[in-house]
Amino acid sequence: MVRAVVLSLVLVVAGWGLIAPARHFVFTAASAQDDTPENSGLPAGPGREEVFYLCQACHSLRTVLQQRLPRWEWGYTLDWMVEEQGMAELDPEERELILNYLGTYLSATSPR
Repeated sequence: MVRAVVLSLVLVVAGWGLIAPARHFVFTAASAQDDTPENSGLPAGPGREEVFYLCQACHSLRTVLQQRLPRWEWGYTLDWMVEEQGMAELDPEERELILNYLGTYLSATSPR
């Protein structure tokens, strides 16, 4: 008897598990990642395209958009990604362009 009840509960939970997750995978335009710098949510400015392609190669741009770090901390983050996460070293001009963009448009003091 106990075995039948447990088996019934397992089947009900398993059946619910097959149906319920579909509700959680509703995609909207706001949650879909756009494939162009202009539609990415990154503010317009010199360096946006470089940030777009560099950052989304490894993670969501939402990760970048939510950080709001000062320029020096963005620099530390880039160093950490090269040293610990396997990101390719940037050439000095590209690094400067990216850091200027991040520090100007995605810092705690820049408008949202």
